[in-house]
Amino acid sequence: MLPEFTNAPIDCKRKFHTSEVEENFNITDFWQWNQSNLLENRTRGILAEYLVMKALSLQSHSRKEWENWDLITSEGVKIEIKSASYIQSWRQSNYSNITFNIRETKRFNPDTNTYAGTLGRHSDVYIFCLLHCKDQSSIDPMDLNQWSFFIIPTAVLNQNLGGQKTIGLKRLNAMAHANCSFHQLKEAFQRVVDLLK
Repeated sequence: MLPEFTNAPIDCKRKFHTSEVEENFNITDFWQWNQSNLLENRTRGILAEYLVMKALSLQSHSRKEWENWDLITSEGVKIEIKSASYIQSWRQSNYSNITFNIRETKRFNPDTNTYAGTLGRHSDVYIFCLLHCKDQSSIDPMDLNQWSFFIIPTAVLNQNLGGQKTIGLKRLNAMAHANCSFHQLKEAFQRVVDLLK
């Protein structure tokens, strides 16, 4: 079996190199080239995870792609994070319809590199992150006032939606235990977690 790859943070000034030469470009150059478009779906989803991590003051040195949930608190509460936006990074004739993926999956075992078990949702709580700005000229994913956060315990999703694969904004509003801003998220999350005890 191959040794596990270490997922340690990279020094932001570390340069690309060979054993003989250090190049004049570094990892920050790559990050800027690869992830400056924060509206792009994949990047926006990762940004949403980062924002939730910061709002909840969670300690995480780097993101793990293949976990069965996106974040976990020091108390062991597992969080699944989904994001959506009315405005996309491509040309649009209308705003995007807001839906979030809540598809059930099989549990992934990183030790054996296999999926196993029955379909399910493997977190304790879902946090849905909506970039709600509708103005192309002023949309800025780094403006925390342009985000709304909705919190639903996974058990509530399971009870009300079963194997449903998506949830729309109207149903989300009706079911959410909290609808809050970035700076309200930590307190709202704790209230929801207290209900799980």
